[in-house]
Parts: sequence; C-alpha cells; structure tokens
Amino acid sequence: MGNLKILLHVVIVCYLVQERTAWEAGQFMGASISHTFINGTNGSEIQLDVISGWVLGQGPCGINCSRESINSKTTNTKEEILHKQGDKYFFGKWTVEYGMTHHAAAALEISDYVHDNMEERVIAMNEKAGWEQDWMTLRYHIIPNSSYIDIQFDGSAWRYLSLQGGNALWHLQVKFTPVIRNDTKKPNNSPQAYSKPIYRLLLGKDNYIRIATLDLDGDFVKCFMAAFGEADLIATHPLRNVTVTPECVITVPSQRTFGYVNGSYGAIGITVRDYTRQDIMYGNHIAYKMSTSLSAIGVQFMVQFLDTIKEPKFIYPTPEANHRFNIYSGTTWKIDVYAEPIYPALIKHITCLGRQREAVTISNVKDIHVPNHENVKMATMTWTPLNTDVGEHILCVDVEDSLGAHITSIWVNTNFVDWAMNGTELINNGTSIVKIDISIRHSTGDSPTLCFYALDSTGGTNTFEVRD
Repeated sequence: MGNLKILLHVVIVCYLVQERTAWEAGQFMGASISHTFINGTNGSEIQLDVISGWVLGQGPCGINCSRESINSKTTNTKEEILHKQGDKYFFGKWTVEYGMTHHAAAALEISDYVHDNMEERVIAMNEKAGWEQDWMTLRYHIIPNSSYIDIQFDGSAWRYLSLQGGNALWHLQVKFTPVIRNDTKKPNNSPQAYSKPIYRLLLGKDNYIRIATLDLDGDFVKCFMAAFGEADLIATHPLRNVTVTPECVITVPSQRTFGYVNGSYGAIGITVRDYTRQDIMYGNHIAYKMSTSLSAIGVQFMVQFLDTIKEPKFIYPTPEANHRFNIYSGTTWKIDVYAEPIYPALIKHITCLGRQREAVTISNVKDIHVPNHENVKMATMTWTPLNTDVGEHILCVDVEDSLGAHITSIWVNTNFVDWAMNGTELINNGTSIVKIDISIRHSTGDSPTLCFYALDSTGGTNTFEVRD
C-alpha cells in the first residue's frame, strides 16, 4: 500500500451519558447552526442544518415523545403544537439579512418558507431528564452577489435560566459570504459543531466542556465567547468567569461566591469561526491565513450546577479523549464502548450519532465481565467509510442509565486511501469466486488488529488476523 495516495481525515467521537433532572417553564435548550453550499447550484443554494434541544413534551417531537420517536419526523407533531399554541413563532422566527455593497442591508423573514420546506427528525431524547434533541435540514436559495448573508433564528423562551433572568429570548445565527475561494474553487462552508442540550457541572470546582467542531473545507477552526448580537441575553449577561479556548474547551468555574447554588441553571453561547491555513483569494479580496474569518456559527447550550453528581463512566478499553485512529476507506472500523453505572443503576442504552448522517451502526448492549468493575455493558460501534467520506466527521456515542451524566470527546485522525477493499470480488467467467472484506479493530493497549474475511462461491468462509 506504499504507493497509494493517503488523504487526511478527522473524526470526532463524542461520548454522552444522559442525565436526570427536574424541569420548569420554557422550552428552548440551545442549538447549533451551520450551512453548506450544495454542489451543482453555482453557489445559489445552501443546506442549513440546525441541531436543537427542547424540553420534552414542549418540543417539536410532541407531548408523547419517547425513545420510539428517535429517527421519526416531527412534521405532524410540530404542526399539532403550533395549532394548539396559536402561535406560528412558538418554535422560533427565521430571518435572513443580505448585505448589499451599494445599498443598506435588506432583511427578509422566511419563517413560512422554513416551516413549509424543512425536514426535521428526532435524534436523541431522555425521558427521565425531560429533554429531546432534533435535527432540522433545509435547502434554501440565496442571493449570490450579497456582500454577506446572516441567517437568524430567534424565539421565546429559553428553559428557565435561574442565573440569567428566567425565561429569556434566544438568538442564534450563521453568517457567511457567498463568494468563490480560489483554493477549493467553491464558496466557503461554515464550520459545524455538536453539543448536548445540557451539561451537569459540579459545584466548587473548575468544570471543562469540550465542544466537537469540524470544517468541511479543511480550515482552521477557533471558538470565542459569543458577543452581543450573536446570542443576545446569554452574551450580554454571561455566567461569571466562563472562558473558552480557541480549541473550544470551555472552562466553567462554579464557586459559590459566583452566585452558583445547587440546582441553578444557566446557558452559555459561543461563536465558532473558520480561518484559512494559507492566504487565498476570497472573491475579490485576500483572506489571510489564520487571520481572516470566513464565516461564523452559533453554538448554545444549558448548564446545571449540583452539589453531587452520580454518573456512569466509560472504562477501559474504551478510548480516552483525544485518542487518534487511522482508518482506510472501504475497510470496516470497529470500536468497543464499555460503560459502568453507579450502583444500583444499570446501563440501559448505548446509541450512536453521525454529524453528517454517516452510516454508523452500533450493536445491541450486552453484559461483559471486567475485573474490579460491576454491571459493565458494552456495545460495538461499526463504520465502513467510502472514498466519498473523505473530509471531517463528528461521531457520537450516547450512553444512558437512570442516574447521572458524563460527556467526553475523542478526536480521531483517520487516513483514507483512494481504493476500497470492502466488497472486493474475484470474478471468473462472470462468476463471483470470492468476496473480501477488511476490518480494523481499535485496541488501546495493543497494536491495531487487521482482520481479513473471505467468502467463496460455495458459502465457505475464512478469517485471519494480522497485528502490527
């Protein structure tokens, strides 16, 4: 394989463990927004993606939302709630602002268009915690010669923010310029991000939240605290002493002297921007490397402060945060996820999510004996990326039990080659003689294991492993 072309690819794996809390009034629990230009439209059409969190029973999934609702569309239930509320803006108002070079900016409300043309599905929920998470996609025609485009999502109200004035208005936006960049010969795509609707934080210590980000154009991504106009109240009245690094690691000090008490709630807004790694022509202007921001997206979520947190945990051999992998296109990537609950709870579900709807699967949860650990469950996550998957991805694994919450993320470098062994066939006179599949199973303690699986025309099989 020495002569094969190697392509760099990044995967971010987020591990989520869901939580249990009590809820008050308000329905919005944060969101992330991004855009990508649709190929073949000459820069005139984008896909808008919004991953949003809502109070269970008040969100688009409806009052009967349950685990069985995951992957289902929200079209009918959302319509029922809007009719019941008598307010077409109950789930927010959509506006697009076009910057004009020789004229004042023009704002256009597109709420009705969004309502009639979007597709939204439930991607996660927690009945005990009382929240759901939905993913909306929308194709939208833009005015290509605009100096900038700012798509805004506003509404009322946040779930009750006891630390920031109660049921505050929300404001989320993505801002970009629809011009051609000379390195990709295409318009710029905004960064993408994923976060949970809510994170539980321990009082009396510094808490760290890492937001998973990616950029389809391979640009450098930086994170900032949201400024006024980017997140409204949660930006103008931020939680005290919260900071974020360019790498999107958020530090939340939770000392009681800052006014945080057991059970208090707040919200955090950050802005994610992308920067080129070299100087490029961006339309008629130069975008300087690591200096000129090409676009900006909003990411918002809630936090809850608690005296104690009882949570399940990921245990060895589950990879730790920031572990890096190498994957070859057409091979099958497998990773085992091990989770241990806090007694007497039991692990109920282990599920996975791909930020770009990757064809990732996960096996059923099963018991497994691990020395010095109790009630451990495991599941195997599997993905066979194709050459068309070259680029950045966010993959998330969600673990749910009845007690607590924990989240970590794993960054994975994956190298893709421009050939595919998966499904390779040897054909003789039109007859398939043998089919070959290669899988690579990750191991944190040992060298990677390369597994060859062959199936001949009579149904016979053979498997052998190669270790580095």
